[in-house]
Amino acid sequence: MTPGATSRQREPIDWSQLWAPGPRRVFTAEELARAGGDAPSRTLVVMVAINLALLVFPVLQAVPPEALPRVSALVIGVAVAAFTQALRLWRRPSRKALLLHSWFGLLAYWAFVFALRWRADDPVQRRWVLGVGGAALVLCMVGFWFVTVYRAHQIEARLRELDERQRVADMARQLAAAQIQPHFLFNSLAALEHWVQAKDDRAAPMLSALTGFLRATLPLFDRRLLRLGDEAKAAERYLEVMRLRLGPRLRFSVELAPDAAEAMLPPGVLLTLVENAVEHGIVPQVSGGEVVVRSWMDDKDMTLEVSDTGQGPPDEVAEGTGLANTRARLEQAFGTRVRLQLANAPEGGCVARLTIAHADVSAMKG
Repeated sequence: MTPGATSRQREPIDWSQLWAPGPRRVFTAEELARAGGDAPSRTLVVMVAINLALLVFPVLQAVPPEALPRVSALVIGVAVAAFTQALRLWRRPSRKALLLHSWFGLLAYWAFVFALRWRADDPVQRRWVLGVGGAALVLCMVGFWFVTVYRAHQIEARLRELDERQRVADMARQLAAAQIQPHFLFNSLAALEHWVQAKDDRAAPMLSALTGFLRATLPLFDRRLLRLGDEAKAAERYLEVMRLRLGPRLRFSVELAPDAAEAMLPPGVLLTLVENAVEHGIVPQVSGGEVVVRSWMDDKDMTLEVSDTGQGPPDEVAEGTGLANTRARLEQAFGTRVRLQLANAPEGGCVARLTIAHADVSAMKG
């Protein structure tokens, strides 16, 4: 036995399955809504129907002609009733529902047996009808159990997947915050310390701008989605701090259309693009440059554009962790219907353009 096997705990046997089969967990309406998919897939329904037909056909071939009408009617009736009950179990799988359906099927079978004693005089017909009915009952109960347990495991797996996705998204938000703030804060605090010691007049404005930036940004990353207008205020505070550090080398403007300012985006998207424009476009250039943030919305798309007049991206550039995380969080929120492109600006420098379908942005407003 390997060390890994010895450390792994064995799952205890649930003996209550003998008298009360089915999943222990009771799903809430909210959990069922999160898991989605109220009805089974068409493929699953077709495959079940084909297998049942292959199972029933040889049985009907062996039935004597005199018993065939009643047996056929019994098989069709049981199939319709079982399928209806199985759909109910699929939508809300639980141990209680499984027990109720099983007991209902058992009582219906015994009622059918007593009724058959009074209506069927032919012993051949009676034997075949009772035999097929009993076999159908056993198959239905096993099928109900399988549907309930399978569906419960499917819902649990889906909920675990959604929880894991949410955990990854939360970690990505925290990572985005960690990437934007540490080196920027350290450099800004170092500049502030130097100006305070030198009694530079820029110390007071720097302290005010840095405080405003922290107040604007620290609460942002606790949210899953954020108004673009709110993050634009934080981006302006960041640019104000950087303008104090760089002096006349940095110029900037922020222009958001009113409808675009209401768009909901993952927090940190705009800050990452603005920081990249400053750090990779303006800072390396001795003469500095200008950063322009614009956003607008038309009938099809919402567009967010961050451009700079710096040195521009190299011909072959490896995407940094910040942009990679930004792409991942955008895809988490909008799927593949979002585009984030970096290109050379016509007047020189770099332009980062984010485009999201208007319908997706509108669906996430509020």
